[in-house]
Amino acid sequence: MKSSCVLNMDSDKKAAAPAAGRLLDLVELLAAEHDGLSIHEIARRLDIPVNAVYRIVQEMESRGYLDRLGDRGSYQLGSRFYQIGQRVGGRLDLRRQALPVMHELRESCGETIHLCILQRGWLVLLDQLETEQPIRIHVETGSLMVPHASAFGKCLLAFARDDIREDLLREPLVRLTGQTIVSRDILAHELEIVRQRGWAPDDQEYMDGVRCLGAPVYQAGGCCTAALGIMGPAYRLSSAWLEAQVPLVCRAAVRLSAAMGYSRPGEVL
Repeated sequence: MKSSCVLNMDSDKKAAAPAAGRLLDLVELLAAEHDGLSIHEIARRLDIPVNAVYRIVQEMESRGYLDRLGDRGSYQLGSRFYQIGQRVGGRLDLRRQALPVMHELRESCGETIHLCILQRGWLVLLDQLETEQPIRIHVETGSLMVPHASAFGKCLLAFARDDIREDLLREPLVRLTGQTIVSRDILAHELEIVRQRGWAPDDQEYMDGVRCLGAPVYQAGGCCTAALGIMGPAYRLSSAWLEAQVPLVCRAAVRLSAAMGYSRPGEVL
């Protein structure tokens, strides 16, 4: 009887391994696809029968691991992965990894450094290091802000998934200053520019007399998880001065991304 049990367990493992491998292959494939894939596309790329992909996809969708994209018949990784990732992410705490990078950036530029994330449609100031200059602009850590009017928010919107960005921008764009972008078409053009150059400005768009510069921070897997950059009074942060800080801010964001487990060929730390 004991020998029979061992044989049965080995048989079960052999039968289960291909199924587990297919599921993991599917997850890794979709993790690399920002626009999602259909069942037939998944089957073709992984060389798996369509009916097998269909069964896997239906089970994963029912449990929140996959999201169906409207009427397109495509699928993306779902919120359940995000929830699990949040727990695992405790091992790679963003604030802990960011602190030395933020200190170095503040020493280099002498201005306040912000670290922001998107949460439930809001831009959240996760952490900051204030300037030692006598005149500074204080923002409470944990503050909730609309993302479209901020350099940090524009970074996160630009590199977010299309469906997430569309959901966030479904409501009317609030005007905060005379410089705030309130046209969706103009904002879409601005976000495309941010994607092309890899950083975003804020020229008094959120608050009169305040300028910012932000760059995206990625985590393992390539998801834009935060934005890092500089904030300060416009009289001190001239447009020319901010432009000169772009390489500095982008390098800091690359270093923090690397600390979070992300790397991209050709990037210099």
